Amino acid sequence: MNLEEKLAQLKQAAQKTNSDAELERQLEYLQRVEIKTLPRRPLPAHRVPEGIEAYVDGRVEKNTHGEYFAAKQALPFGRPYGKLRIGDFSTADLNPLALFLGNATLPDPSRLMFLDTETTGLAGGTGTCAFLIGLGTIKGSQFLVTQFFLRDYPEEKAMLGAVADALKTHEGLVTFNGKTFDIPLLETRYALARMKSPFTRLLHLDLLHPARRLWKLRLESCKLGHLESEVLGVHREGDVEGSEIPAIYFDYLSTGDARGLPPVFYHNALDIISLAALTVELANVVGAHTSGARRATGAQAASPTSSIDLFSLSRIFERSGSHELSLSTCRQALEAGLPQTIETQALWELASQHKRRREHDRAVELWLELTRREVPLALRAFEELAIYYEHRRRDARTALDYAERAIEQGNSTPGSVQHEKFSHRVKRLRKKVGGNEGRLAL
Repeated sequence: MNLEEKLAQLKQAAQKTNSDAELERQLEYLQRVEIKTLPRRPLPAHRVPEGIEAYVDGRVEKNTHGEYFAAKQALPFGRPYGKLRIGDFSTADLNPLALFLGNATLPDPSRLMFLDTETTGLAGGTGTCAFLIGLGTIKGSQFLVTQFFLRDYPEEKAMLGAVADALKTHEGLVTFNGKTFDIPLLETRYALARMKSPFTRLLHLDLLHPARRLWKLRLESCKLGHLESEVLGVHREGDVEGSEIPAIYFDYLSTGDARGLPPVFYHNALDIISLAALTVELANVVGAHTSGARRATGAQAASPTSSIDLFSLSRIFERSGSHELSLSTCRQALEAGLPQTIETQALWELASQHKRRREHDRAVELWLELTRREVPLALRAFEELAIYYEHRRRDARTALDYAERAIEQGNSTPGSVQHEKFSHRVKRLRKKVGGNEGRLAL
């Protein structure tokens, strides 16, 4: 090997050494950054999960999967809860809620379980865990709330097993947004634990959707807490915001300090009690109008005092196929008086129902009233009148008049879909009447 080759070899070795040194410097820098930015959490041996017994009234229990923590509280039937009493949960007639279950009937209240969870996040997926699972049910002369708490992740399988055991004697489940969030999340946890889901055999009523159908038009929000105050008359004190709950749990896991957990248990328990109360209230409202002879059960049998709720109820009946009930309830809402915008919707839906029943004279009266209302329903009413007079009454001249008035009132821009639609109808009707005497030049 000559001198030049030796020099080239030494140069290459030097470059490799410099590259390795630079790589080591970068790794050291990243390690320093990681140490500074990662939260400092005690090792599992430093945690004190047993500390929860000092702050929450419950005890550690054991099953074949291990230990778990459970808290129980029983509410006597005589205790008031807003406009209801706890005892109303056991005597309520829940049959009217079949409207929301494809005509499937909920089991007796004593065979029904109310479920709510507190989780480590709202995103769902395998990374989200339910650390508190609350169940509410009728037991004797009390409403029993049982809460299963995850003191640490290794206890999850035992907690899930305890929940499954509690559900064995029940036939129905009520949740609030459970079909979208709680139950899919729990089924994922059961699958990851290689355990059978206890929910597949249960008839499930997700109360969020019926509640929205009945109360959304009247209330700004259909969140559980808002329904609780506006519908039940319950106002919480000393509660914690739901958005703060995951951070409280993570703090507990990190420090072992359970002092922040009692408000979380309180929040979860109230959610379960309110869920049961809203189920009763919804059944009472629907039941009070499904039959003239039926009286809603409970200390204060519910009848919607709001005409807006009556209109919402008429839409519920129409959607379920109870057309006679829908018609009569919509009339009641209009007679009671509605805000103008909602009144216009009610008139339109009432006219549509009369049309489906082939009661065209009544529908025409309502369409005529709607032509004096705001766009767009006024234009739709003009269209219905034009169709009716052209095809039902064989009166092309009157049909032409309504089609032309629709263009005038709509003030639509030439070339728009709406304008072209009515323009085409006008041209065709003019040919029928055999002239060009329309009031609007197109």
